[in-house]
Amino acid sequence: MDRIFIVVLSLLSGLCLYLAPWAAINRETGAKSALLLLPNRIIDFTGRTEPLTMAGLDNVLIVLVLGLAVLLISSMLAKHIRLLLWLLAGVVLVGVTYWGSSSVQGVVSTARVNLLIDSIQEDIDNPRDTTNIEKLKEVIAQAPKQSMEVSILKAREAGANTKRLSRLPYGNAGLGLTAFLCYVTGLLAIVLGLRRFDLFDDTIDRILSVIAVPLTSILLALLVSGIVILSLQGTPVADGIAMSPFRYITGRLDTLWYSYLTLFANSLGTIEGFARSLAFATPLIFTGLAVAVGFQSGLFNIGAPGQMILGAICTMLVGLYLPGPRLVVLPAAILAAAFGGGLYGALPGWLKARFGANEVINTILLNYIAQSLLLFLLSSESKFSAPAVRIIYVLAIAAVIAILLSLIPVLRKAITKSPRVFAAIAGVVILMAAFIAGLPRAGDGTITLKMPFKEPGSEPKSYELREEVWLTNLPTLLGVSNETTGTVIVPVNYGLFLAPLLGIVAFLFLPRFVKSLRSLWARVIAAVVLAAIVYGVSAATGLNHLETRVPPTNLNLAFVLAIIVAVLVYYFMWRTKWGYELRAVGLSPLAAEYGGASIARNTILAMTISGALAGLASCHYVLGGALEDYSLRQALPSSDGFDGIAVALLGYNTPIGVVLSAFLFGVLKNGGVILNLTFNDLNRYVVSMVLALVVLFIAAKGFLPETLTNPIKRMAAQAAKRGHNG
Repeated sequence: MDRIFIVVLSLLSGLCLYLAPWAAINRETGAKSALLLLPNRIIDFTGRTEPLTMAGLDNVLIVLVLGLAVLLISSMLAKHIRLLLWLLAGVVLVGVTYWGSSSVQGVVSTARVNLLIDSIQEDIDNPRDTTNIEKLKEVIAQAPKQSMEVSILKAREAGANTKRLSRLPYGNAGLGLTAFLCYVTGLLAIVLGLRRFDLFDDTIDRILSVIAVPLTSILLALLVSGIVILSLQGTPVADGIAMSPFRYITGRLDTLWYSYLTLFANSLGTIEGFARSLAFATPLIFTGLAVAVGFQSGLFNIGAPGQMILGAICTMLVGLYLPGPRLVVLPAAILAAAFGGGLYGALPGWLKARFGANEVINTILLNYIAQSLLLFLLSSESKFSAPAVRIIYVLAIAAVIAILLSLIPVLRKAITKSPRVFAAIAGVVILMAAFIAGLPRAGDGTITLKMPFKEPGSEPKSYELREEVWLTNLPTLLGVSNETTGTVIVPVNYGLFLAPLLGIVAFLFLPRFVKSLRSLWARVIAAVVLAAIVYGVSAATGLNHLETRVPPTNLNLAFVLAIIVAVLVYYFMWRTKWGYELRAVGLSPLAAEYGGASIARNTILAMTISGALAGLASCHYVLGGALEDYSLRQALPSSDGFDGIAVALLGYNTPIGVVLSAFLFGVLKNGGVILNLTFNDLNRYVVSMVLALVVLFIAAKGFLPETLTNPIKRMAAQAAKRGHNG
């Protein structure tokens, strides 16, 4: 199969060397582009981009053709020679592609900087009342040394002509489809070529077995979506541009490529897009973990939306009414979110454990109840007839009596002996009482209920929460005032973020690949050393004091909370006896019960934990202010609970998988917003289609052979290969 991939990619890359763009030297509003094809062919769909001459691209084309030819020819040779040639050819492809792309980017950047300087100089020569000439001169002096975005932002602050700056050509230049395919082909050849060495062979097999299905599913989803994209979106072309058959094909290929690039590039290539992607991913981590815990326990919790709403209501009440310092009220508000969601999850868990009621049906119905409750609590005027209010009082009194009776051991024991009889009698009594209370009486009228936490006015939202329970957002963490609007530039110490992050990754995953690091102290030392090296490299390269555009964003500490919760879920489910029991009950209930596990207790526990995790998703919106302000709004996107099902499936119901798949969903959701702004005929529903197709192909296991998807057959194939090599 590895030879098939190499041959297909090599042929596809070779074809694109002739037909597809190597790079875009300019992309303008409406996705109109000026494209560069190897060696120096320019196709300008903008109608106003001056061509640029790139030196050395003739040699790049020759070397790439030779490298792809080596990959094709070596695919027919013996294994050891084939793998070695793949490794060498892959290194050449990646190196030459990097040099060629960097060369083009350097020429384009220089041209754009020169045009920026000319534009600023024109403002200096013809100043207006708002022009700060001295600051503009500083921008000109620093322009070759700093990023284009920072230079433009400073020029605008100094009074430069904003309209002229926004129309500078050579903007959004970047990688083309051909360069991308050469990178992919080269990297795949390197990875497969490393299998020539025993040190990497088993490691690569393990990695491929983990990523094969999700990666294949994502690629298939993008491939199928490409057909829809090409059907909906024509090639953006300026007026007066003639289209030949060759230009048409190149334009279609670039339209498809740029739509995919738009989905991912903004989210992964800019601070603002990356922050938005993490903000989209934060609630999905919680809901994905909630569904994953249910799946691991053999339960299908489809009630995450309702549990999220109950968590939001509880955290709102604590955030409004609990007095005290931040150190007390913030943890209490977070726990309240978990409590509300957990309580709403425990109810269907108890119904299943006690009466065998299907948790899917119960949680679906409870979602409707939660949504109606939220609507009721935040309505501007909730009007009821007097009989309806009396019926509500009857139900409330019945609930209080039921709680009090359950606290008396003798009565509780009697109830548990005949729960159905007791439920039938209680139901009849409550219905009779409600019927009597609901009979019309003289003087009955309409009663308007006003919730004390509802903000006056027609907007369905609560009062703003106390500042002590706010989860700090990213700009505030970086020293930017929370009241500041717009983008600002501040020096950021990236080493302070990268060093601990990579240290944690090393602590968690290095032992899987390096056996000598499996002891606790060895892992700690390796993680600390790696973190120190990363921080030192960051300091040496200037990353510890790098001027960065900090955009307004609603990314807040709920993301950090989500990562901490993911680690705790992993520890609980895979490192404690309670987690082992939950997974055992989910895998084989009868065997787990034979081993001493209580199915009823674990069912309730699993649904409670699942509900608590879903309830925590509301922290991002209510405590983190992700819905415009720090309050509970009726616009709470409870649909994140349903998205959590897809996140859990894509992440194989594991915490690390859920975090990664939630990030992918966040990238695509943010990319959908940018896609809608970039292309006239594409919108965010394309992203919904991609996500749906990913889940579909995940269910089909990517149409891969069982030697990759079935753990038992995969282990047997690996053992056979090791025996053959031995």
